[in-house]
Amino acid sequence: MRGRWCAAAGLGALGALPSVWVRVRSSGRVRTLADVPATEAALVLGAGVRRDGLPSRILQGRLVVAVELYRAGRVRWILVSGSPRSRGYSEPVVMREFLVRNGIPESAIELDESGVDTWASCRSAVAAFGLRRVTVATSKFHLRRSIALCRRAGIDAFGVGHDAAADGLRRVSARGARREFLAVTKAFWFSH
Repeated sequence: MRGRWCAAAGLGALGALPSVWVRVRSSGRVRTLADVPATEAALVLGAGVRRDGLPSRILQGRLVVAVELYRAGRVRWILVSGSPRSRGYSEPVVMREFLVRNGIPESAIELDESGVDTWASCRSAVAAFGLRRVTVATSKFHLRRSIALCRRAGIDAFGVGHDAAADGLRRVSARGARREFLAVTKAFWFSH
């Protein structure tokens, strides 16, 4: 009986480890526009393109955060990272078009089409773009894992999140928060 209890406790501790890792690695790094330190670039993580070729509402929220960071002088340029094939569109191209329509100079935007997931985006930010310090612009429910993965990739990362629930996307935000449990587990064990 005691052996089974010890085994169950050990499995419980292993199961909690990813959540603890994300909390520790992102501690003090989830910020607001008002208190985020200036960094070289904002890293905007993809979140889908609609059938009409426009950013999904979740992605629009992330892009608005990047626009605000740029306008406030918190970042000098913006790296948009996503899939080259999202409903027949390049997600980074769609993201750039949104940013340009919202007043960001095209010269201040770089595209990363290798960002098929958060870990790939973080690794590419270092390997292809040489980033060492960034502000991640993503959804609040995705922020802690994104910061933790960027830090694992060697980036001094902070993050500012878009509050999807407050923006009328409660169901999407709740679904994203539920998905984070599995994503955090995958990130902890398989992103090296």
